[in-house]
Amino acid sequence: PSSFSDWSYDEMFKQRGRGIWAEESDGGKVKAGEPSRDFAKLYELDNDPDRKEFLDELFVFMQKRGTPVNRIPIMAKQVLDLYRLYKLVTEKGGLVEVINKKIWREITKGLNLPTSITSAAFTLRTQYMKYLYPFECEKKGLSSPGELQVAIDSNRREGRRPSFTSSLYRYSPSPSSAPHPLLSSPSMQTT
Repeated sequence: PSSFSDWSYDEMFKQRGRGIWAEESDGGKVKAGEPSRDFAKLYELDNDPDRKEFLDELFVFMQKRGTPVNRIPIMAKQVLDLYRLYKLVTEKGGLVEVINKKIWREITKGLNLPTSITSAAFTLRTQYMKYLYPFECEKKGLSSPGELQVAIDSNRREGRRPSFTSSLYRYSPSPSSAPHPLLSSPSMQTT
């Protein structure tokens, strides 16, 4: 018998039968022993020959790291194409680059999602982080989780008006002004 790591995700459906069933997006429960139609839809979205290999590799990777994909995300009442999302984001340099360059609109268009979705950037980012970012780090090494956090934090700051406290921290006296003795660092004399 072949080892578990050699199985395709389709084979895992047949062999394991647990941890990979999901609720349908319409709220109806899937009967025990019946795989979610959303997984099948994801495999059948187009005829790209690399799709099945990518999805199999992604699902096995996520299973091995202890975060199995139990549900396929839905966006605009359709299955979110994880394969296409990954390709679009990595072609643009990875998640950190997409966040820093603010090019989620291009990604949204590439996925044929309605431009009327106001939360598309946030939703795509969170879904990418949950389902694809660990895989991107492992396979492409385009960024680190630390760089991702910096990108998210700086993106958040840019979207807000400066607050009173943040303007205090940006204050720096001009070089010509002498430091006030109460504000200078304490010095220690050695004898």
